[in-house]
Amino acid sequence: MEIKRLFADEGAVSPVIGVILMVAVTVILSAVIGTFALGLGTTQDTAPQSTWGTDYSSGGSSDTLTLSHESGDPMEADRLSVAAAGATCPSGSLDSPKNLASDYGLTSSVSAGTSVTVDGSELCTGSDIDLSAATVRLVWEDEDTDDQADSATLLVWEGPDA
Repeated sequence: MEIKRLFADEGAVSPVIGVILMVAVTVILSAVIGTFALGLGTTQDTAPQSTWGTDYSSGGSSDTLTLSHESGDPMEADRLSVAAAGATCPSGSLDSPKNLASDYGLTSSVSAGTSVTVDGSELCTGSDIDLSAATVRLVWEDEDTDDQADSATLLVWEGPDA
C-alpha cells in the first residue's frame, strides 16, 4: 500500500464538502422562512420600567390613595389602569378597574411627577370608599392586544388591614 499516494489523493473531498454546505444552507433558509411564516418573528412591546410611590390617607367616611410616578420610563395614560380588590363602598357598589385616561382624566403621557388619587369618586357609585382591606394594583397593558398575558403590574399596594 502506498501511504504517500493515499494522503495526496483528494478527489472525493470537494463533492462531500459541497453536499454538506448545500444541506446546511437549505436548513438555515428553511428555519428563517418558517419563523416568519408562523409569526414567531413578531415582537411585542415590553413593559415600562418605573418606580411608583403611594400616600394613603384614612379619613372619616372615605379613604384616599395617591399614586405618584417617581422615576422611570414615561408611558401613555390610556395604557394604565387601577384595580382595587377588597375595597368596600358603603354607599354604592365598587366599579373596578378604571383607566387613567378615560376615568381619571389624564390625557398626556405619564412621567415622573405625575400623580393620581384613588378615591370613591371614580371607583364607587357613591363617593365614599374604604381602602383599609384593599389591594390596589396599577396595571400596564400592551396596546396591540386585549390578551391579559400582555400586561404587567407596575405597583401593588395593600391596605393596613389587607
